[in-house]
Amino acid sequence: MDAFFKGLGRFIEEKRALVIIASVILLAGAMFGATRLTWATGMETMVNTDSQVYRDYQEFNDYFGADTVIVLTRADGLTELVNLGNVSQVDAIEQQLSGQDGVLSVVGPGFALRQAMAQITGAAVLPPDQATLNAILLDNGEIRPEMRNFFPTDTIGIVIVTMKGGVSQAQIDSLVSSAKAAIADATFTGVQGSVTGASVIFSEMQALMTKSMSTMISISMLLMLVILAVVFSVRGFFAWRWLPLGVVAIGSIYAFGMMGWLSVPITMVSMAILPILIGLGVDYAVQFHNRYDEEARRGETVGEAIIDSVRHIGPAIAIAIIAAALGFVALFISPVPMIRQFGQMLVMGIVACYLVSLFILLPILYIHDRGKAAKTNGNNTKPLAEGRAGLVERGLGKLAPWVIRNPVLIIAIAVLCTVAGVALDGRIPTETDEQKYISQDLPLMKDFNELAQLSGGSAAFSIMIKGTNVTSPGALVWMIDVEGKILSQSAVPVIGASGIADTVAQINQGQIPETQAGIDQALSYVPALLKGNLLTPDNTVANITIRTGPGIGTEQLRELKNVIQNYIDSPPAGVTATVTGEGIIGLEIMNSLTSGRTEMTLLGVALVFVGLFLLFRFNAARALIATLPVAMIIGWSSIVMFLGHIKYTALTATLGSLIIGIGVEFTILIMMRYNEERKKGETPEVAMTTAMTKIGRAVITSGLTVVGGFGALLFARDFPILTDFGAVTMINVGFALVSSLVVLPTIIVAVDRRKLEVIKARAIETTTVK
Repeated sequence: MDAFFKGLGRFIEEKRALVIIASVILLAGAMFGATRLTWATGMETMVNTDSQVYRDYQEFNDYFGADTVIVLTRADGLTELVNLGNVSQVDAIEQQLSGQDGVLSVVGPGFALRQAMAQITGAAVLPPDQATLNAILLDNGEIRPEMRNFFPTDTIGIVIVTMKGGVSQAQIDSLVSSAKAAIADATFTGVQGSVTGASVIFSEMQALMTKSMSTMISISMLLMLVILAVVFSVRGFFAWRWLPLGVVAIGSIYAFGMMGWLSVPITMVSMAILPILIGLGVDYAVQFHNRYDEEARRGETVGEAIIDSVRHIGPAIAIAIIAAALGFVALFISPVPMIRQFGQMLVMGIVACYLVSLFILLPILYIHDRGKAAKTNGNNTKPLAEGRAGLVERGLGKLAPWVIRNPVLIIAIAVLCTVAGVALDGRIPTETDEQKYISQDLPLMKDFNELAQLSGGSAAFSIMIKGTNVTSPGALVWMIDVEGKILSQSAVPVIGASGIADTVAQINQGQIPETQAGIDQALSYVPALLKGNLLTPDNTVANITIRTGPGIGTEQLRELKNVIQNYIDSPPAGVTATVTGEGIIGLEIMNSLTSGRTEMTLLGVALVFVGLFLLFRFNAARALIATLPVAMIIGWSSIVMFLGHIKYTALTATLGSLIIGIGVEFTILIMMRYNEERKKGETPEVAMTTAMTKIGRAVITSGLTVVGGFGALLFARDFPILTDFGAVTMINVGFALVSSLVVLPTIIVAVDRRKLEVIKARAIETTTVK
């Protein structure tokens, strides 16, 4: 390895022009690849598209649609709400939206009034005057119960637009735009309109994500500038300490270019990648820059400093990169697609940042310092003076002896915190509602939450019934029976279970007709817009929608799902029934985030250990010492999350693997520098003190840059999923620094001392025997 990196350093020195030209060419390709990046905000980012749960959900959506857009109208009072002029404007919006591409049905006040007029006059038109409208809608000055679906309060009106199955995001976006335009063009009096619904949220997501990414990138760059200016001290021009940031900006372009070429989309999770990469990438660049500066201060020529910096720090960073990549690879097993994509982006990003640190930063340093040496000395041999130890080095020099003297205290506290964290981990809740990942203070979320409160609950499950004729008397009677059992069960509050069967029964005075002809006649009275949500045109698939009350928890949903499954296990001959819907998707996500999280963490620890075991030439002790201090942080993190009331999400579920991948770099750098000093003949105490003071500054700078990268996530106010993740990860990186500078040194020295004692004892025994 030493010979390889020495040769690599010489190649960078001799072929610097070629290296930079190649980097520029690759940069052009990366910039073009970045233009191919796409956004993903749908259900496919949370659930495996090849899972049976997803296939059932998509099949149901193909038949009945799942994407809905809600138009809310808010009035100053009941008089304005049911004013004929205002209702006519709402009806005009309904008519306009019903002609939109991809729309399955539009049901609102206009639809309800037209149906009522059709029963009275035989013509589906709006009431001709206010008195007729009031007679249809009101009873003793109050909204009639049968009209509460469209007027849930005396100030709110609702129009529900259901999209056909398989519609594209472009069609949804077009509908949302049309709805907003129709509201803007309406001439309401005392009424205001707005558009909401889950589909609207996803439609607005890209704009929100773009805005948040721009904010995070700007903040992360600013934080890096400040951190590097304050902490990272190198020779020469003051601005030279910002060189790592400029290099990493190029590395980020490479990473995003690879994402574009490999068709890895940007999601709510992966949108955090750029600030993270800036932090990690600056970390790697700082390590190379710091070691080059150290070699130059010793009096080496510019060329020697380049070669020795690559030779000494290159292997350590390479091992750290491989270990980090192995930790991130554990994310690939996650059942959640956007977590897997996050892992892919992390691996590509850290590799890109490592390569630019080698092949861009070092050639720039060489060209600059060689030119400076030529001006001052006429050649490339003038040594550069050793600098005075800074505040950080002096502080670490004082910390090292204390750490070495107190192994029992330090290790005991670290282990106790780890055990406590592991015990608390099971008490940390998991957030599976993707809509909660968005700020609830946004106007569109306020509208959505208000709608949920007005409806009194949510459509938890749907039962998809399939058969050659699901409208046969036997099938409809069975459906009615299932609905009754669901409504009467006591496991979970259910406020509604409805489908085509009870609709037919309502038309036939509460009974299912005994003949197919009677059923067909009843079906002919069901409005097409209403029937489209309950039954396919060929009568082969039907839908039962089950609505639960507000505040239903995951365990209750799971229990209700099991109850429903028992009710539908014995359908009539030729009929099959499947439970699907958003509730099933939520349960699937919950399972993925809970079981998958533990597996990812354990796999991350195992992969890092095995990787280091191989890289350290089958030295299990060294691999364990490098891994153990970072693995402890996982327990410490659980304490922070529990005390901070932070839930596990699609992002915080990655914390175990992520912190292993990030933190192991610090332990490897310190361990390898310690070994370098020991090979020079230093005692364990002196070697550790030297290692901590020489590389400690760079490690602390690296840690702070990573903290700064994650700190930028705190400014993504529209996405609590990012702010929570940023806060916890910042603390975890701080833990990684503490573990690397406090826990790791005491373990290394204690183990090394014990090894020396054993060697000395054996030597005494050998001498005695002789």
